[in-house]
Amino acid sequence: MISLRLTRWLLGYVHFKAPGGSSERFLNYCARSGINLWNIKGGRECEACVAVQNYRDLRSCARKANAKLKVLDKHGFPFATKGIRKRKGILYGAVLFFLVLYLLSIRVWSIEIVGNETIPTQQIQLELTQQGITTGTLKSRVRPLELQQKLMLKFPKISWMSVNTRGCCAEIHLQEKIDRPPIIEKEKQNFCNIKASRTGQIVSMEVYTGTPQVKEGDAVVEGQLLISGVVENNAGEVSLKHAGGKVIAETSHNFTTEVDLKQMVKKPTGKTVTRRSFCLFGARIPLTFVGKPDASYQAEGVHTDIKLMNSVLPISIYEETWTQEEMQAVTLTKEQAVAQAQKMIQEKIKGELKDAKIITSSTTERITGTRLNYDLFIKCEENIAQESEILIE
Repeated sequence: MISLRLTRWLLGYVHFKAPGGSSERFLNYCARSGINLWNIKGGRECEACVAVQNYRDLRSCARKANAKLKVLDKHGFPFATKGIRKRKGILYGAVLFFLVLYLLSIRVWSIEIVGNETIPTQQIQLELTQQGITTGTLKSRVRPLELQQKLMLKFPKISWMSVNTRGCCAEIHLQEKIDRPPIIEKEKQNFCNIKASRTGQIVSMEVYTGTPQVKEGDAVVEGQLLISGVVENNAGEVSLKHAGGKVIAETSHNFTTEVDLKQMVKKPTGKTVTRRSFCLFGARIPLTFVGKPDASYQAEGVHTDIKLMNSVLPISIYEETWTQEEMQAVTLTKEQAVAQAQKMIQEKIKGELKDAKIITSSTTERITGTRLNYDLFIKCEENIAQESEILIE
């Protein structure tokens, strides 16, 4: 029923009445002539609807029945576009619009990558570019299985991946592998002892394999044997093992650094240059016609994507701000120098004492000439167990 109504509307139809004469004779003549009528209302003035191409054929039927034809209304696409057809510019514009719409619909205008945690999105996008998949690529060039295999070979951390095209968007869903701890085969193990990596006092011990040589509360020095790889069983037999264990000891560390009070630093002068551009379908159109500054500037760029219903459109705004900088001589206050020294020492602590638990700390500060000497003394608890291979000739 809906398709019939749609067909009649596309072809166009006329709602008319036939006053005068005999309505029955008029309808009979129409039926004999093969003219299809619908929505017929009988009476002295017969009303009905007829396809626009059959309306002229009704005149002979009306003359035979001594009736007259009067158009009540016109419906359908031909009448709705009658005014537009006289304006060829609108018609050509509509054709051009649908042509451009078709050309845009067969290309990929946004690429979404979902599921990556340790693999940077920029690396995946770079690999996609090398494979020829970028904004504006024809969707027919996106071969999901081939692209999936190449990406998984390039990034071994990916456990599975799916590549799909939805509309003008290419969606890449992936999941990364979970790293498993390395398995050491017994026949490939080397025999070793556990020695102290630092000087300190033992707080706790966990012996996994081997014979302990010290106990909790003992003071040990760097290089001292803590757990021996030589194991004696109940029968008195001696064998070599790969000693293993965890020895927590209280240790002391002293960190020293120097900071110059007079320094040359870059400072902004307050002069900035802002450049904006409009990115459309991969092409960048400048909105501000300002060239790159020649002096020393620090540049920062912000790329803003435009979304519609959570879908990234091939339209974006790029804005970069250039801030002028110049070298200036400054003299740090003691507080500023101390803060800089603390930051430098914290970086050393992160590198040397990764898993250590700091118990107490104390600092000393002294200024000598134009330098600040900063000392940090800390006591911490850390694992001092260090493997030492037993060499057998």
